[in-house]
Amino acid sequence: MTWLLAIALLGGAWAVTLLAPSDDAGRDAFVTEVAPGERGVGRNIAATVTDVRAASSITAESGWHAEGDWLVVDLTAEATASQSSGILGAATLRIGDRTFSATERGPDEMTLYRTQLVPGVPQHGSLLFELPDTALHGIGVLRLSTGYGDPWGDSVLEIPIDLDAVEHAGAVTVDDKGWAKP
Repeated sequence: MTWLLAIALLGGAWAVTLLAPSDDAGRDAFVTEVAPGERGVGRNIAATVTDVRAASSITAESGWHAEGDWLVVDLTAEATASQSSGILGAATLRIGDRTFSATERGPDEMTLYRTQLVPGVPQHGSLLFELPDTALHGIGVLRLSTGYGDPWGDSVLEIPIDLDAVEHAGAVTVDDKGWAKP
C-alpha cells in the first residue's frame, strides 16, 4: 500500500511539472493580425496602414534629405485608452529572420515613430525603415505597439506586407505628421 501511494504521488508530481506554465508564461504579447488598409485595435493602440512605398531617397518637408533603400509606411494611429502610455515606441519590420526598427533619422516632424498618441484623435504620418538593398523581397511583418522595448503582456498589431508588390517610387517626399482628417 505504501509503495502504491508513493508511485501515485510521484506520478502526480510528474503530471504537475508537465502541466505547469513556464517561468516566462504571460510575457508574450497579445497579437492582433491586420491586413493593410484595415483598422487594427489593441489595448492602447489603433492603427491603419494606408500606403507602403519603396524609395531610393527620401526628403522631408523641411528639406532634410537621405539616400538609401527605404521602405515608407504611411499610416494613421491613435491611442485607445491612455494618452500617458500612448507613445508609438515600438515599430519594427520583420523580414525573414531579420528585424529592423523604424529609423530615428531626420526631423521628428516627419515620422510617427516615438510620437505621443492621443485617445480618439488619430494622427497621420509615416514610419521609415532604412533597409539593405536585398531586403525588399518576400513578406515583411510590421509590428506596432505602445511603450518601449519588449511589449510582453501588452497588445501588438501585426500587419503583413508583400514586399514584392510594393511600388518603387524612386524619390519620395515624406509629409510631416499631423492630425488625421475624418
